[in-house]
Amino acid sequence: MSLINWIFDIHQHGRIDRAEKESQAVRQELAQMRANATVGSDRGPHIDKVAGELALSIKTLQRMLVQKGLCTAEEFMALLDDVDAEDGKRDGRAPV
Repeated sequence: MSLINWIFDIHQHGRIDRAEKESQAVRQELAQMRANATVGSDRGPHIDKVAGELALSIKTLQRMLVQKGLCTAEEFMALLDDVDAEDGKRDGRAPV
């Protein structure tokens, strides 16, 4: 193995290690959020805030797609309906 390949290999392993640590941190944060999402916890307002931010982002993306002519509002809604049905229920929600 050449020196360049060896250095690149070490660099890649470092990036993989960092990604694994970040992934583990996200998993731990998610587990903590789920544990705190019980009735009577103080996470309710935070979850509502995050859901509101997510809804705003999705509405913005939908509007941008339509305004840029990438799809029509009807095409977007038809695809949304198809994606909604993928879990076997047309309930306006996606499994988390």
